[in-house]
Amino acid sequence: MVRGALRRLAGLTFAAFIAAPAVAQAPTDLGWCANDAAATPALQIKDCTRVIQSGKASAANVILALTVRGRAYLAVGDQADALKDLDTALAADANNSSALLLRGGVHAARREFDLAIADYDAALKIDPKLATAISDRGLAYAGKGDFGRAIADYTQALQIDPKLAVAFYNRANARAATGDPRGALGDLSEALRLDPNYVNAYIRRANLETSIGGYAGAIADYNAAIKLAPGDATAWIGRCWTRALAGELPAALSDCNEMIKLRPNDVYTLLIRGFARLKAGQLDGAIADYNAVLKQDAKNASALYGRGTAELKKRNPHGNADVTAAKAIKPDIAEEFARYGLK
Repeated sequence: MVRGALRRLAGLTFAAFIAAPAVAQAPTDLGWCANDAAATPALQIKDCTRVIQSGKASAANVILALTVRGRAYLAVGDQADALKDLDTALAADANNSSALLLRGGVHAARREFDLAIADYDAALKIDPKLATAISDRGLAYAGKGDFGRAIADYTQALQIDPKLAVAFYNRANARAATGDPRGALGDLSEALRLDPNYVNAYIRRANLETSIGGYAGAIADYNAAIKLAPGDATAWIGRCWTRALAGELPAALSDCNEMIKLRPNDVYTLLIRGFARLKAGQLDGAIADYNAVLKQDAKNASALYGRGTAELKKRNPHGNADVTAAKAIKPDIAEEFARYGLK
């Protein structure tokens, strides 16, 4: 039963581990350590620790508890303790493919991509058809900047499991990085066909649509993402920016204000609202946002240029100094603003 639980763990992608994985029922004495249906990481850490320290659990149950606790630590961002548990589990059972996948994820999160690839390769020696290991290995190659190898791994994973939505999502990101936005959009559409509630896929597809001028489609995708996850600032940021580019300024500013509530004092969100305010002619508001950015990053070229432009629009010659400073930092900053509709 415990070995079966580990095999089920190994059949999930790294992203699924962090979300809410399903684990086969194990003996009841494992408590929340085995029953994932409603367990929080904190509950799993507590019960798995009890199992590990009890001195009464079988070796197999201790390995399972270490693996599950390692995943729970990873879910709360405790990479060091996750790695310690997974190393211990693998020392006891080198064929624990779920622990190999999880440890590969820890190494990838720490940007130790070669170590991550080694763990995924080890998992694939145990099960060459483990699509999730191939897909996660693709993420590690992408982290190294080897997008060709990443795309090959995602494609191989999809040949084994055509319903692996995360592989379509990740291949889309790799294709976008190699200058293939159309291919990326196709992959994202397929990911959403497989999983209509895939918030990140809506946001990523919207980002790409915005980058090629497909503002209406992008806004529709941001709408879907916001409906599914209204507290996700990323979707509000994207819709604010896209509406500002499209000239839908009242709606853009409303979105910008919402994103600021969700991510206050964030340089990126303040820059975007500053841009939207500048484009809408709200010059004092734009200057206030750019001032807030420059308090945190005095050499931010976008904030300097935006503030300088706003001051010049108010006929304040002091704006020239900001514009000059911005161009010294980023010589093409004027052309960038012009591309976004501001001269």
